[in-house]
Amino acid sequence: MMKLQKNALTQLHGRHLPLDETVELNLTRRHLQLVEAKPAHFIGEAFAATGLFIVEGRLTGELTMECARCLKHFPYSYDVGVKETFMDEKAIEFEVDDEMELHPIEGEEIEVTPYLEGAVLLDLPHTLICSEDCKGLCPECGANRNDKECGCVVERIDPRLAILGELFGKQDK
Repeated sequence: MMKLQKNALTQLHGRHLPLDETVELNLTRRHLQLVEAKPAHFIGEAFAATGLFIVEGRLTGELTMECARCLKHFPYSYDVGVKETFMDEKAIEFEVDDEMELHPIEGEEIEVTPYLEGAVLLDLPHTLICSEDCKGLCPECGANRNDKECGCVVERIDPRLAILGELFGKQDK
């Protein structure tokens, strides 16, 4: 868990605190294709300014994903820019707008990890495939067509369009 102390940031009087940390992200069951998340690496800085605590930097790491076409596991690397702003409601000296993306702080610690997890999940594509030329699984026998050709003949015609196939077949004769 990546936690920052409010007092430590406030005592810096506007100076930046360099951050270079390995973070365990709990991403299991938060994306359909995610199999495993290796520890991520965050490099950035944190600083305090008038009741606000800002954390910004880059989060890099590797996930093990399951291909949407062939179900094979493959590594997926990410590099996400992160900028999160936290607010101490007691110390804030300006009007907070609903459109401002501010996270309220409860207590003396700022828990950054859930926001890092969210940044990774938002950066992931909806559907991931192991390679652009992935052939997927055979719909007839289930064999991985990237490993070997199974020999199945897969010729599916939408039943609503079958009549057109018959029509074109008659014209060819």
